[in-house]
Amino acid sequence: MKNKLLTTTAICTIALSSFAVAETKVTGQLDISYGFLSGEGTGIKSDEGFGRESQINVSNSGELNNGMKYAAGFSLEFDGPDAASSVSDENLYIDFTAGNTTFSIGQDHGLNTDSSAVPRVSIPASSFVSGSAYEQGSAIGKGSGFSASHVKEGMGIFVAQKFDGGTAQIRYTPQFSADGGSNDGITADNGGSAYDVNVQGNLGVEGLNVNLQYAKADKAATSTHTPTRDSKGKAISASYNFGQVTVGAGRIDREHGDSATGEVKSTDFGVTFAASDNLSLGLNYVTSEVNGGSNDEDITMAQIGYNLGAVGIAIGYADVENHAGTANADREYGFVRLSTKF
Repeated sequence: MKNKLLTTTAICTIALSSFAVAETKVTGQLDISYGFLSGEGTGIKSDEGFGRESQINVSNSGELNNGMKYAAGFSLEFDGPDAASSVSDENLYIDFTAGNTTFSIGQDHGLNTDSSAVPRVSIPASSFVSGSAYEQGSAIGKGSGFSASHVKEGMGIFVAQKFDGGTAQIRYTPQFSADGGSNDGITADNGGSAYDVNVQGNLGVEGLNVNLQYAKADKAATSTHTPTRDSKGKAISASYNFGQVTVGAGRIDREHGDSATGEVKSTDFGVTFAASDNLSLGLNYVTSEVNGGSNDEDITMAQIGYNLGAVGIAIGYADVENHAGTANADREYGFVRLSTKF
């Protein structure tokens, strides 16, 4: 389903009768997966079952009466057992663009620090190896109860500048943990402010893909979280395409801020092979060092992807040693994933 509507609607009490005709699009995506987990060690259970992710996107774009371009939109995401409060936290934005410069107000939009240039066929290991050290280290966010959050998920602003070979962006979020804001009002928040910086592109070299990222989340003066250490992280990744083969590597260093030694350093390697127009094969290896621990976590992952046109199929398997840095806590993960867009 891809509906295109022409609109010239006035909004609220502000007269908008002079702006140009704009195009509104409704798109969506659906992912259904079946996975399994088996493991060794105390407290590790084996299990299997279905999962799903579904999302509806509404977007609008056009030209303002001052000649600038604009784009606006929001998404409704329904992922497994997500609470109703998180349904509308996806890709909410209003963009104003002049030439190669974009100013944006919104949430979960633009370049972000949980992206990586390391090649893979389907989802990264951090998406289905639950609770791993790599999952904790892959997203640069805030500790003390917010270790899974990203700067991009708080309401904020960013400025993005396109240049020959990529895009540079800086984002600021005044209330890090207030994901959805508070309608038109202000609510007290002890999460503090945060910012991130992203540079992504090929830097003018055909076949190259580079991601450079830094983020920092400050704790507010009234924060009840302990200790008082801020969260920060940096990531660098790159890949190069040789035709059918793409190879890449990445590094993530993150300080959680939720303990004096809460740090994760992950190194990621990946290679993919396009066997045909529809068949792709991939292999990834990730090793993560948990500060204060004596056991590195190692993840070896293999994936196969096949394109059926309207539907894509991905099969993945991951072998995990010392899960979350715990000695002899070894696990195996696997999944089959069907994806379609409309």
